[in-house]
Amino acid sequence: MLGIRGEKSTNPSARFSWRRVTRARRVTAFPRDIPAMKSDQRASDPGIRIVWWNTGLSPTRTKAPPDDDDIEAAARVLHHLIVDTGADIIVLGEMAEDSTNRLRQACEAAHGEFSWLKAFHRAGRSRFSICVLSRTQRVEVHFVRPITKRESTSVIKVGLQFGAAPRDGAPFTLIASHWPSRLHMDRHDSERTHIAAFLRHWMEEHLRTIDMVNIVLIGDFNDEPFDEGLERYLCASRDRDKVHRNPTLLYNPFWRHLSSFEPAVPEHRVSDRGTYWHGNGKFSGWRTFDQLMVSSALLFGRYGWRLDEERTRVLPIPGLRLDAGKKAGRRALDHLPIVGLFERLPL
Repeated sequence: MLGIRGEKSTNPSARFSWRRVTRARRVTAFPRDIPAMKSDQRASDPGIRIVWWNTGLSPTRTKAPPDDDDIEAAARVLHHLIVDTGADIIVLGEMAEDSTNRLRQACEAAHGEFSWLKAFHRAGRSRFSICVLSRTQRVEVHFVRPITKRESTSVIKVGLQFGAAPRDGAPFTLIASHWPSRLHMDRHDSERTHIAAFLRHWMEEHLRTIDMVNIVLIGDFNDEPFDEGLERYLCASRDRDKVHRNPTLLYNPFWRHLSSFEPAVPEHRVSDRGTYWHGNGKFSGWRTFDQLMVSSALLFGRYGWRLDEERTRVLPIPGLRLDAGKKAGRRALDHLPIVGLFERLPL
């Protein structure tokens, strides 16, 4: 595990150079049907924003490195997450040593203010593929341990535990996961529920009082909120009242982001279509695979931070509509980022 602090840019406020990317249209505004974050997102106390994005740059089953167009397209997205979204912690999935170094070099906005933490730990014959960026003046992120499930002949990557310590405020426990793709493990494969049950048991064993810890689970679970693994075995509820009565449950705000309804006024939109586009889906194209879940302590603000559910949602990629089949380079940017906002409360 390696932490890298980038060099200071000669002009930290300069915007990233949006050079034309082959096969990618240059657009600097949000798609019309998905409103931008509220204008008050940079209030006097902006809270802490945690972002997850499955970049698709370096899947563990693919040895070939991404091409230059892939890196530049990813750099545009990362610039957007840093400058426009104001992310404090950015967890990137499907990364490797090469893609991390090249992306860091390509995105000027990620140089001076951000520390890069590479978490490419081995897991049997595979490896984890997660990299975490943190805005060093606001929060410090450190690696704690890998979470793996050992089978007779294999090792399942369940997640990575990190600690996040805001400069002024109570700490978070951050668990980042990228569970097996449905291409390699069917939705109804019992192993999917076993992974979820294992993580639940691991949290109960290692974090003890789940209801008394600021816990954020984030990642690409390749399951939707209603799938059995997340709801029944991980115990991630959509019901705030139920979580209030049983604080050992987790809360999943991404149940809300399962609808393709478009209001007449885009700014009135309160839900998002999903995070992944599956063009060959029999009944639905959109899937909400990328999610953020929290402990009851964060849902109800017991220990210094509270989830701002209204502004916890899917983030559009400027100039890219997944359901339009747009590609940036050799690899498609096929996942949208998500963001969770946590507001500071007096301890």
